[in-house]
Amino acid sequence: MWTFLLFVTTVVASTVGSQDGCSSHPCQNGGTCRPDGNSYHCYCDVGYGGHNCQNDANECSSAPCRNGATCQDGVNSFTCQCAPGFTGILCEDVDQCTPSPCQHGYCLDGINSYSCSCLSGWTGTHCEQDIDECASSPCQHGQCVDGINGYNCHCEAGWTGTNCVQDINECATEPCAHGTCTNTAGSYTCTCTGGWTGTVCDIDIDECASSPCQHGQCVDGINGYSCHCDAGWTGTNCDQDIDECASSPCQHGQCVDTINGYSCLCEAGWTGTICDQASFAGECYEFSHNPATHSDATQACQDKHGHMVDVTHDSQQLFLADTIASSSGVSNWLAMKATPVTILYSNGSPFSAGAFQWSPSEPAAPCDLCVLLDSNDNFLGKTAPCTEQHNYVCQSALKPCEPNVCQNGGICTSCFGETTTFCECVDGFEGKFCEINTDECASNPCQNGGRCQDGINSYSCNCLPGFLGDHCETAPGWCSQFQCPDGLICEDLVFYFLCTDPASSNRVAPYQCSSASCPDGMYCTKESVASFSCKPE
Repeated sequence: MWTFLLFVTTVVASTVGSQDGCSSHPCQNGGTCRPDGNSYHCYCDVGYGGHNCQNDANECSSAPCRNGATCQDGVNSFTCQCAPGFTGILCEDVDQCTPSPCQHGYCLDGINSYSCSCLSGWTGTHCEQDIDECASSPCQHGQCVDGINGYNCHCEAGWTGTNCVQDINECATEPCAHGTCTNTAGSYTCTCTGGWTGTVCDIDIDECASSPCQHGQCVDGINGYSCHCDAGWTGTNCDQDIDECASSPCQHGQCVDTINGYSCLCEAGWTGTICDQASFAGECYEFSHNPATHSDATQACQDKHGHMVDVTHDSQQLFLADTIASSSGVSNWLAMKATPVTILYSNGSPFSAGAFQWSPSEPAAPCDLCVLLDSNDNFLGKTAPCTEQHNYVCQSALKPCEPNVCQNGGICTSCFGETTTFCECVDGFEGKFCEINTDECASNPCQNGGRCQDGINSYSCNCLPGFLGDHCETAPGWCSQFQCPDGLICEDLVFYFLCTDPASSNRVAPYQCSSASCPDGMYCTKESVASFSCKPE
């Protein structure tokens, strides 16, 4: 709305019958009165008229407002109330901002034009375009989501901050259970300590997974394992067979190590688990390898279901002397004991002096002494204090086994409460229990390529074709037994024979082997254009 001011001064003259016509203040609305003789004049303010300035001038009478505007008269002015779409003092200008074309801003009307002042975040002629704040890719490690006059960053794992530029220190929470954490861009890595694995080093490596214990049970540990070995095995991985022969347990034989044990291959005349027993004249003898007092030795023999040896004849003494001399070579207690009255055997019967050979000046006068075979005097008899410690010999009678453990017809005898057995094998068998068929072919008795067939206490030789004799010792005369075909000449070569065409220079084609070339049991081989051989299959 515009107000139009009219600057017009109106002069009105008036005649009155008074000397001073202005004394009554006839001029209204601020008009100025001036005497004029018997009259006065009113000088009206702008916008007023009439004799006494009593009339307000109607500035709207000339219809100054355009385009359907309403004129509102004022004092020496008027205002135009413009219709929608128009502007200006007289509503003469079209209002380009009506209706407002600016979608997200303020419209500024101009002369036959307008402009838009956009709100933040908007652009375009009519502020209709949302400014893409993500166009500059502000989110360095994340996804940008555009908003109105702004943006949000959805950061990738391991990143934070308005623009996802701050690396989160994942190591701050100590994620590595058994290792060292190293922070990386947007993540972290764990360097596990020995024995641990997994992303966060929380998995114990099973060192037993590869089954390292070859003969035992594996127990997993932290960065290691231990093996509980089966009996007979040792070593970190239970891969070492314990050599039970290391202590040389076999007194008179060869020790054979086994798994968790051993066996003794006894020398001739010896038996027992450790080859410490021998037999003589129907009796079994066990020779100790540890010294003891006479009373302890007596008890040890009784514990073995036997007794300390009684020497009842000189041949027995000679057997004991020879056996001890070839083994331990030390003095051994005998069962006999000297009492204040006489010398007694282990069963309490009197000693027979004629059946025993003494060292010179022995036996001593009867008293509490015991008898031994003296290694310093060719194992002749000697008395000594019973408290001395010497090796000793235990004796037990041989008895038939119950049951007979000997195989293949062997005769079984046992002693020392059947803890020791003897097998007398029939010809053709051997072994502790006669369980082994003696391999008569072991000496390779068959000659000239003959094949030996083992039997029970016997063997036979299967000779190559042409060889004769029990041992295939007679070489064949091939050419005396076989004849070459087609007039070829036979040449005897011991293990085979050769057939050759005497007129080889006249042959047109080489000889071709056929089923008729060689006798049964031999095969044909072409040797040259004019010869072939017959060899045993």
